[in-house]
Amino acid sequence: MKYNFNWSVVSGGAPCITISSLGIAFNSISIDKLGLPDKILVGFDEANCAIGIKAYEGEQEGRPYEFANRVKNGWIRIGCKDFIKYLHSITGIDFTASKKYTAQYDAESKILIVDIQSKEK
Repeated sequence: MKYNFNWSVVSGGAPCITISSLGIAFNSISIDKLGLPDKILVGFDEANCAIGIKAYEGEQEGRPYEFANRVKNGWIRIGCKDFIKYLHSITGIDFTASKKYTAQYDAESKILIVDIQSKEK
C-alpha cells in the first residue's frame, strides 16, 4: 500500500472559505488545493445550493477573478458583493456577519466545492 501524506494539514487546517457581505475569502489550504492559479471562476449550483471554484483556463463562460496576485497574509479575498446579495436572496442566509465553511476538493473535476447548507458552527 502506498501513501501520500500531506504534512501541512494538521498545522494549516482544512480548506476554508469565508463568505461575507462583500465577497469570498480563501485560506492558504484552499488556495493550495486550487494550485494558486492566476485567475479563478466562481459558479453556483442553485439546486444543490453549492458554490464551485476552479482555476480559469480560458473558458468563454463566466467572468474570471484575479487570484494569485491577491495573496495577503496567507489569504485571498475576492469582491463579489452582487453575487453575495443573490446568494442571500436564494438561501435567506444573512452574510452581514461572515460565515465560515469547510470546502471539499474534487480532484477529478478540479473544483473546490462549498456546500452553503453546511455552515460551521
